[in-house]
Amino acid sequence: MPQNASIDNLAGLAADLRATFPGLRVAAPLRVLGAGFHSLVVETGDGVVFRVAKNREATEGHAREAALLPAVRARLPLVVPDPHWYTGPCALFPFGVIGYRKLPGMPLDPSRLIRADTSALAAALGAFLHALHSFPAPEALALGVPGPDVQRGHLEQVRTTVLPPLRAALSAGEYRSVEQWWDRMLADPAMTPDPTALCHGDLWYENVLVDPMRSVVTGVVDFEDANVGDPAQDFAALRYLGDRFVAATIDAYRVAGGSLTPTFAHRLQRYWELREFGGVHFAVTHADEAEFADSLRKLRAGAILNPAAHAPLCMPGG
Repeated sequence: MPQNASIDNLAGLAADLRATFPGLRVAAPLRVLGAGFHSLVVETGDGVVFRVAKNREATEGHAREAALLPAVRARLPLVVPDPHWYTGPCALFPFGVIGYRKLPGMPLDPSRLIRADTSALAAALGAFLHALHSFPAPEALALGVPGPDVQRGHLEQVRTTVLPPLRAALSAGEYRSVEQWWDRMLADPAMTPDPTALCHGDLWYENVLVDPMRSVVTGVVDFEDANVGDPAQDFAALRYLGDRFVAATIDAYRVAGGSLTPTFAHRLQRYWELREFGGVHFAVTHADEAEFADSLRKLRAGAILNPAAHAPLCMPGG
């Protein structure tokens, strides 16, 4: 990330954005919305959101969004970003930057589900996922969205990256469980579903925007991990909101016309377990000791090493 693109130098970041996009005013002050694994996210004083890429993974994700979102947004029942401002790697932004008018709403907070009309939220997400998964896969691939072969290669690369440091950090029994999990998952014929579909790739609650006063979904953001792959992955990410919410979303998906194959619940569980390795992979790749320690804690509390706390989803109607 460039020197100016930091939480401590928002004035410098604003100047770099003005220089990169001369037709945009970039009204001050900038406000930090988030600082995730891949991007620093800021909002200008007049409501433009910029995601400043921190690494090569973000560069690839932003390019994917810039190509995909204009093609898919008109076919979806919920609002998604419209990337008016985008550049790949350049002098001021070595990993690139992407921007769009801020969408209405705020990130879905699991604690708000107690007060919210969860059936309405689940119905909106079920309809959204059906529409997204119905987007023609060949068209998505032609836009540069990675397909199943790329996803498979990524999984194998994650395994190769995370296992050596985990061998050193885990007990012998814990490591054996993790290694065996990877062996079973990569050899599992059910994990190559047919048909595949355009997927969001990271549909956890912070990427779902809601109006908490009216209990409605107002939009979906962050398509960096979009891929043509297994639809089950999008439901797995929703398990952070609880299995009852996921079951309601699956019901709504079916009502909208979506169909599930017999191995769907099995694959959803595997993708839920796989999510525990995202933080480990980032921490190892970027030598982030604090993130590695936190990811190790989550792995030990997660579905692979603590299966009693993460039973497989009980599918609606069965």
